[in-house]
Amino acid sequence: MKKKDLQFAVSTLLLFSLPITAILGFIQSQLELRKFVPHRYFAYLTVCLAAIHLFLNWKRYRRYFRRAEKVTEK
Repeated sequence: MKKKDLQFAVSTLLLFSLPITAILGFIQSQLELRKFVPHRYFAYLTVCLAAIHLFLNWKRYRRYFRRAEKVTEK
């Protein structure tokens, strides 16, 4: 699997896991469920996917913020 394919897969999964986690959190809050396991595991999955996404795109983020830093210095 190429790096671009992996980045696409992780980004797509992250886009799906964020709203699912939010919806499950809303359901947990409305029904006052204290130990609602699906929300907890989707939250863990979302944090892991975000960390992997950041790791895979670290060079892009660094390049973007360095460029933004140069613009603000002028």
